[in-house]
Amino acid sequence: MEHLMEKTIACVRAAGEIVRNGSKELSVEEKGFANYVTNIDLAVQRELNEALNALEPEAEFISEENETNDYATRKAKWILDPIDGTTNLIHGYPHVAISVAYVGPERRFGIVYNPFNGELFAALSGAGAWLNGERLSVSRNAAPGDCIFGFGFPYERQVSAPRMFRAAEKVFAACQDLKRKGPASLDLAYVAAGRIDGYFEVDLNVWDVAAGLILLEEAGGRASDWQGKPLPEALDKTGLIATNGLVHDELTRLIQAAG
Repeated sequence: MEHLMEKTIACVRAAGEIVRNGSKELSVEEKGFANYVTNIDLAVQRELNEALNALEPEAEFISEENETNDYATRKAKWILDPIDGTTNLIHGYPHVAISVAYVGPERRFGIVYNPFNGELFAALSGAGAWLNGERLSVSRNAAPGDCIFGFGFPYERQVSAPRMFRAAEKVFAACQDLKRKGPASLDLAYVAAGRIDGYFEVDLNVWDVAAGLILLEEAGGRASDWQGKPLPEALDKTGLIATNGLVHDELTRLIQAAG
């Protein structure tokens, strides 16, 4: 499994060259209001599909840019978001990631790579999480008043955004600060690295979070849905609370109190 992960990391780094080299020549298509896909998203998807299929040809692919996805497949699977943070990419805001998770019958690994600053987060089940080879661990802050939390807003603004605003207001009143940068994969990686103490968002897809959740688990963190329940194995779409574990119950209580 370690060998497969190292080969996958090399594939992800190569795909990062597409992002860096192509970021100045974007063509953009709007999938829905404030929901975009670019030629770079599609180019990275093609590159990774070909490269990862060569590494593990029996595995299924689940991806944002697929027309259909079999979330409940019992086969090994690649779960990928070719560009997490497309809106950031369009605006030249270099907080984007390539997110790849491999989920096999026995072990799994996750990779989150920002090609603009070279930070590559990787985790292998049972073996830990790293940032460019340095071991990661979640923070030790145990009270919201000592914490910085990340959060995000959903594409479905009319339905879910008011709920997020209420939750953000409630949490902001109890913590040191809130940060909102966009890609869920990087927010989860930042929780794993101890840079922020927790993160919450609604209406996340599995490709937004699959790699980051492996990072979080291997760094000693905790994740649940907004009701505090464990996330299902065949994850499709979910609200997510992810923390260092020490503030998880209190953050969940604050979010639930917001209604």
